[in-house]
Amino acid sequence: MNDIEYQVKKANKDFYDVVGASYEEIDGRRSEQLINYVVDQLNMLSKNTDADSILDLGCGSGFISRTARNLFRKRYAADLSFQIVNAIDDNTIQKLTADVDSIPVKDEKISSVVTFAVLHHCYSYDKMITEIHRILKTGGIFYSDHDMDSLFFKRFKLLLKLYRMINDASKRYLSRFNELSEQVYKCSEYHQNGIHSKEIENILKTIGFSNVKIQYHWYGLSPLTDKIFGRKTYKRGYAPLVKIIAVK
Repeated sequence: MNDIEYQVKKANKDFYDVVGASYEEIDGRRSEQLINYVVDQLNMLSKNTDADSILDLGCGSGFISRTARNLFRKRYAADLSFQIVNAIDDNTIQKLTADVDSIPVKDEKISSVVTFAVLHHCYSYDKMITEIHRILKTGGIFYSDHDMDSLFFKRFKLLLKLYRMINDASKRYLSRFNELSEQVYKCSEYHQNGIHSKEIENILKTIGFSNVKIQYHWYGLSPLTDKIFGRKTYKRGYAPLVKIIAVK
């Protein structure tokens, strides 16, 4: 692990240890529309696997694992931050404090692994994807969603910078918690200018995933964009959000 990777991991741990149970309240983006969208995605995972188990990797406050209730027989939630995992108010979820690059789960144990708005927090992806492949059962599915693609940022950089000036998420956290700094926030959002989805696609295929499918959409950002763009998919660079489905 190099110095930058260490700092990124530490920033994520420090940030979410402080934010803990207040994360969803401050974040404010878990709308009814987004919940319905996620339920549909988790239903798809359940129907296309044996529905035995799901791992919410980089779980934060457990949005995915909580929403997966009644869809999988066993639910696991893992995050680098003990404090935010510990704050998940659902005793039927098995909680793990773990690095995404070293998941304390046996080989071929899990039916589905989900990373939701997680990839932009990660320094790199090779180790994480290798671990996901290891713990998935044959026929298991990796599903990732709600990270911004780098080409979209590059194409609409000026508009996005203006949007971020108006809607600066860091201010909501920094004004609430004196322990946090802007440096920690920015380091935790390492790929805030977008993830390289094509690079991730290549890693998935190289490690051994089949049927890798990547789509780009707008759904779940706000009620306005939901109405304008709906759930349609777009060419890369013309929609911000990356959805990845990969089968072991």
